[in-house]
Amino acid sequence: MKKILVITGGSVKKLEQFREAIQKLKTKSQASLMLDVTLASFSQLEFFSAEKKGEFILRVGGKDVAEFNVVYIRLVGKRLEDASLLIEYAKQKTLRLRSGQGIRLVDKVYQDASFLPSTISKAMELKKLIEAGIRIPKTLFGGIKVIETKGEELLGFPFIIKGTQGRKSREAWAPNTHEELEKMAVALKEEEKQGKRFFAQKFIEGAQRTRILVVGGRVLGAITRPTKWRTRFLPKIDGQYPEPEKGQVKPVPKEDAEIALAATRAVSLDIAGVDIIHNDATGRPYILEVNAAPRWEAFKKDTGIQVEEEILKFLAKL
Repeated sequence: MKKILVITGGSVKKLEQFREAIQKLKTKSQASLMLDVTLASFSQLEFFSAEKKGEFILRVGGKDVAEFNVVYIRLVGKRLEDASLLIEYAKQKTLRLRSGQGIRLVDKVYQDASFLPSTISKAMELKKLIEAGIRIPKTLFGGIKVIETKGEELLGFPFIIKGTQGRKSREAWAPNTHEELEKMAVALKEEEKQGKRFFAQKFIEGAQRTRILVVGGRVLGAITRPTKWRTRFLPKIDGQYPEPEKGQVKPVPKEDAEIALAATRAVSLDIAGVDIIHNDATGRPYILEVNAAPRWEAFKKDTGIQVEEEILKFLAKL
């Protein structure tokens, strides 16, 4: 029996005519047209990442997209990010299967199309990091309702919610109570209706984050900055929180350099700013972001490294 996914950028209700057609075919008992059809919306796409497994599974309606033989994209609409995620996943799974098997994308245009690279889509960036076995905080990608209901079970509480596009550093929230989460979910659901997507990550108790600048497969240097929610878990000393650190990290720890380079390779970037956070209790590093267009004014000030010169040297060798 052929398994078919019909997916749309709008509400699943817009696919009701397909449901009616399925019932009519069943009543006609057309054995040659025995179908297992799933109707879904792009907003139902989900994935969950443990800390470091190297396996990425994209699900819709609780099913691995790889289970389907045919995926019919009825309408993309504003869901470019979700469409890119689905298309790349389907194409990868097809390449890994034997000849003659795999997932057929309809229309044909999607077979060769690439909508959004990982430099634009945070969801695509996360997918590539997970597949490469790069250590990131436990991550849940899905609708706000999924994040609200499953987040605590999978990530613990509190957890961090981030937007997948736009001003990534500003689109981050960490509701500290269930009441705050409920209120925030209401607001984000309205944004979700406009096509925005969100994901949640485990709250890592790290007071500092490290920004490593990579150019042409080489680590130029690193700086450190305090994290946004450090006062939630840092103990006070004589009634005061420890002074946050700002400055150069020298030398760059070997493990940090290695994970930054691996993350840059995973998302196919030559020039990137890689943000790393360390769990204060264990020292374990996690990749927070691989920025394709990093700002480096603070980096230049703290390290004295002339970034533009280093980039030009790299470009001249290509």
